Amino acid sequence: MRHAAQPEPFDADPNRWARAAREAARLHHAVRAELAGRLPASAGERAALKALLLIRERTRGGWLRWDVFGPHPAGVLREAGVFDPEQHRLGRWACRGVWGRRPPQCIRSLGGLELPRPLPVGRTAMFTLAAFAALGPATSLLPAATGLLAAGAVGAAVAPGLPAAARRFTRHRVRVVETGEVHAAVFFRVLAGEQRLRILAERSGRFELTRAAALLPRLVWDAAGLVPLAADDVEARDLLLGYAQSLELLVDQAVEVERQEAAVESAIRDDRAAAVPVRPALPGGLLPRQLLDEARLELGELGEGLRHAREVLGAAHVDGTQPARNGENDE
Repeated sequence: MRHAAQPEPFDADPNRWARAAREAARLHHAVRAELAGRLPASAGERAALKALLLIRERTRGGWLRWDVFGPHPAGVLREAGVFDPEQHRLGRWACRGVWGRRPPQCIRSLGGLELPRPLPVGRTAMFTLAAFAALGPATSLLPAATGLLAAGAVGAAVAPGLPAAARRFTRHRVRVVETGEVHAAVFFRVLAGEQRLRILAERSGRFELTRAAALLPRLVWDAAGLVPLAADDVEARDLLLGYAQSLELLVDQAVEVERQEAAVESAIRDDRAAAVPVRPALPGGLLPRQLLDEARLELGELGEGLRHAREVLGAAHVDGTQPARNGENDE
């Protein structure tokens, strides 16, 4: 069986993919129109624009970024992010907020401290208001201007520090595989097998497939960790390839189980059809027999009346009497 080189976008949902592709095309044309007539963009700006035009798919355990403007119109997987499956829900939410919405290029290091680039004015104003509200009781004895300046200083300090702290906290909870890495294709095959087996398990509902699918998040997480090591470490490369091959065999077995299950269900339906012949259903709105009987009785009464009339007319001719003609005067 031929295995897919990458997973299907949006779990093979064509409607969601079509909507995302239309939105990406609209954004692409808007960006091109805005850059028309301007000076050539720098390398950082080109990279940011390229990342902006990628379609981001939010998955259960991370995210995928698709390139719809490449040589393949069906979309090419450019980046896959995987969250640690063993962390709690709050940690997964923090990972999704930091890594799923903001590309890593927006962070820079300054004296060992990671800062956003540029400093978001809106976030600074929000933290300033929050700090002013939180420090209100403590600064009630100070002049209003002094309290506002203190709150502004706290807000300006927290605005760049909080995202950096969140990113530092989630750094070891997220693994990112980009298409430029040496063994990224092997990892994308693992993602394709994970998607296929998960869909088969959801469709079948059997305990064995569900139990096998429950191992997949940890498998994907471990495989993502092996990708950067596989280029220089033979043991990591063999283990990564072993993961991919084992998962492919598992998917083949799951497909065979589904085929055998469908064959058994078909045989059961055929046996039931042979043992109990199915009577065709009567068409609806049939004419009631009572209406025919009533019509027959009415026609019988009409026939009796006509026979009686004929007998009366025949007796009158035998007596020699003729009915009077219209227009004749009695002499």
